[in-house]
Amino acid sequence: MKNVLGFVVAIIVVFVFTNAGLGQIDSQSSNALAAANDRSTGVMVQGIEADDLRSLNLRTGVATADFAAGRHAVISRQVADALAVKVGDRFLLIDPQGARTPLGAVPRTTTFKVAAVVEFAPSADATITVYVSRKAFEELSGGAP
Repeated sequence: MKNVLGFVVAIIVVFVFTNAGLGQIDSQSSNALAAANDRSTGVMVQGIEADDLRSLNLRTGVATADFAAGRHAVISRQVADALAVKVGDRFLLIDPQGARTPLGAVPRTTTFKVAAVVEFAPSADATITVYVSRKAFEELSGGAP
C-alpha cells in the first residue's frame, strides 16, 4: 500500500507542475482533423492570445509576434508523434464544419507551422491539443467560438 500511495503522489505532483497555468488561459476551442506525412489525427484546436504562451511553460521560445500574426501552432507531444512532425514542420488543420453552402458544409483547411511541441500530463484534452492564435482560430472556424 505504501508504494501505491507514493506512486499516486508522484503522479499528482507531475500533473500539477506540468499543467500549471493551463486553467488560466481564456480560449476558444473546437474539434478538427490534423494531417501531415500521410497521417491524420483528431485534435482539439484552441485559439489563444500570444501572451498566453507564457502559461504553457514552453522550454523553447516562440516569438509572440510570429504566433499572433502568422500560421504558427503549439502542439502536444502526442499530436506531434501521431503526425510525425517536429518544430519547423508544416501540418494541415481541417475544420469539418467548414463553410455553409447551398450544397452543404465545405471543410475549411489551413496550413500551420509547428512553433513548439509541449508535453502535458496525460488527460483527455491536453494530449490532443493544438494551440493557434485567436485570429487564426477565427479564420479556421469561420469566426464562431
